[in-house]
Amino acid sequence: MVSLSKRTSMALFSDERDHYSQRVRIVLQEKGILSEIIHTDKDNLSNDLLEISPYATLPVLVDRDVCLYDSVTLMEYLDERFPHPPLLPVYPVARANIRLYIQRIEKDWCLLFDQLNDKKIKDARKKNLLKKQLKSIILSSSPIFKEKPFFMNEEFSLVDCCIAPILWRLPSIGIEIQKNSKTKPIHEYMLRVFTKKCFLDSLSEYEKEMRSL
Repeated sequence: MVSLSKRTSMALFSDERDHYSQRVRIVLQEKGILSEIIHTDKDNLSNDLLEISPYATLPVLVDRDVCLYDSVTLMEYLDERFPHPPLLPVYPVARANIRLYIQRIEKDWCLLFDQLNDKKIKDARKKNLLKKQLKSIILSSSPIFKEKPFFMNEEFSLVDCCIAPILWRLPSIGIEIQKNSKTKPIHEYMLRVFTKKCFLDSLSEYEKEMRSL
């Protein structure tokens, strides 16, 4: 790997299995940003990356002399540096609401999903409880998906970049959302987002295998 301090172009160090990495890849694709995607094992980071990412997490973005970690920070940085198309609203109150929605997703959806993917948790009963909790949260969101084309918004936003990778991975953790009248808005939302070019282009080979395209 070329030393991070000597890079002259943008690079995203991304784990091809990781939903946090995919959300940033979606932003890159939606905005048409030319960036080298370097697939990296989040469990085996180089010393250079560990210097940038103190919590030993991916994704990591290197943009010449700028080195950033934390997926939400990366998404907002890219949205501000490349403003078209915007993935955050113009008005301060609407922007604040989007940030609050992302926090809710992080604390409600991502926390449960990450625990389900935690190899250290071996207790089958605990895993089943986590699955039920996550599925319940998603199902309870069905009325929200019905209100607008995207999550609480008329336009595709950073919130959708966070939600879509989780929904895409549900089969891989043994969660199935049955098709019925109550779940119809969720399935319509998934179809709408999963067929967006930016989402399809963001998928790694590993992620493509999670669902049939």
